[in-house]
Amino acid sequence: MSIESANRFLEAVAYDETLRDRFEGVTNPDDFLKITEQLGYSFTTDELMAIVKEQSQGVIVRRSTGIWKWLRNVSWV
Repeated sequence: MSIESANRFLEAVAYDETLRDRFEGVTNPDDFLKITEQLGYSFTTDELMAIVKEQSQGVIVRRSTGIWKWLRNVSWV
């Protein structure tokens, strides 16, 4: 498990709508991680959240659309 793997995943999913579509029905972290593992990535939800937080620094207004929409559908708590 690694932050590097989470970085690679987020970079890939940012450019690949088909990849994002794989997560459309996901509503919990366990299912989310199962799919990422099937795709060859290995990271924890804490590692993923650390990267998302880092990449979101300075963001004041969030849109409900865009590439992160699928990520917001998961109940992370």
